Amino acid sequence: MKGSFIFQIRLLFLRANKLLWVKATYFALLAIVTAIASIYLGEFVPFDIFQKIGADTVDTILNILASSMLAVTTFSLTTVVSAYAAATSSVTPRATKLLMEDSTAQNALSTFIGSFIFSLIAIIFLNSGMYDQRGRVVLFVVTLGVIAIILVTLIRWIEHLSRLGRVGETSELVEGVTERALLERAREPYLGANPLVDRELDIPENAVPVRSDQTGNIQYIDIEKLDHLSRDRDLDLYVVSLPGDFVSVTSVLVYADKPVSNETRRDLLGAFIIGHERNFEQDPRFGLCVLAEIAARALSAAVNDYGTGIDIINRGVRLLTKYAQEERRPGVKHERIWVPPLTVSNLFSDIFSPILRDEGGIMAIDIKLLKAFAALHGLDNGQFKEEARKYSRQCYEHASRTVVLDEDKEVLKKLVID
Repeated sequence: MKGSFIFQIRLLFLRANKLLWVKATYFALLAIVTAIASIYLGEFVPFDIFQKIGADTVDTILNILASSMLAVTTFSLTTVVSAYAAATSSVTPRATKLLMEDSTAQNALSTFIGSFIFSLIAIIFLNSGMYDQRGRVVLFVVTLGVIAIILVTLIRWIEHLSRLGRVGETSELVEGVTERALLERAREPYLGANPLVDRELDIPENAVPVRSDQTGNIQYIDIEKLDHLSRDRDLDLYVVSLPGDFVSVTSVLVYADKPVSNETRRDLLGAFIIGHERNFEQDPRFGLCVLAEIAARALSAAVNDYGTGIDIINRGVRLLTKYAQEERRPGVKHERIWVPPLTVSNLFSDIFSPILRDEGGIMAIDIKLLKAFAALHGLDNGQFKEEARKYSRQCYEHASRTVVLDEDKEVLKKLVID
């Protein structure tokens, strides 16, 4: 169970590291430790140095720091909340989660909060007489270091604020997390297990279904735990539900090749992390769906921003191209587990079907889509060629119903894949 334990620790750390209050707590604890350590480091300071530093210098700096950091933190929080609201209304609510987990914003806010707490603790210690003259020197040096960190953070934060919540920046964030999930799945299309290509042929007729005990979206699969259970309980396991799938208490998550006890059933279900929402880490299709949502909203009659639609099509082509070209890891790590792959059909559907449905006959979008399908058709991948050809014809059929001029139809027809 070592691998499963590592997975659980990694999952816990991953979730905690995305929470603003956790990072703020780290910085606050560091500030408290630094303020206390300054008391005991004074004995290492040469005796004559403190005479060159005014007695009230540290007090003045700390008071300025405390008042200014509180104001900066309040202003920054207000700006971030406004950016979240803007992203929800102008991009898609599904992308807001990424903004809330943005490391630059979290580090900046945590730095400001930590600096405020540091100055507050230091002022309390100074006024209570806990620092001698040498301790004040150490505190002065530490305070200068804190100011340097604040200045660097402020410069980065101002630059980041100019882009926070904008459509382009949010699309970049979504593309980044989707790329990581897609490439990881491309390297291990079956999560390190055997391929489950055809359920009717690959799953034994007498296989026992293990149904979900919850209703929600599968967020993670602990494949290491399933591997341990397959060896420890002498089972062949056939996973049929993947991260991103919505399941209910009637949904089968995995099949076992023989009947299992209630304890084993609970252990098998424990390998599937089910939550109320989809997330990006093990679910690359979710990222493609979010990108398609951004494009669909941009192409709606109320917004009519076909430039963003073209940008999302470019991102979709870039992601699918990287997925097709990524090298697979050889070998099977989990010999008694079978897992279905992502299908190219689903990937195309996730990113392109909403755009085809909502683009409303915009000539520039039709041309861009046909060129995108031609680019994907040119990849050395049979499944991509088949899907690109199918979607190219669908795109032309959609456009033919809305394009009026014969000249425009002729332009589009020349771009259709034969």
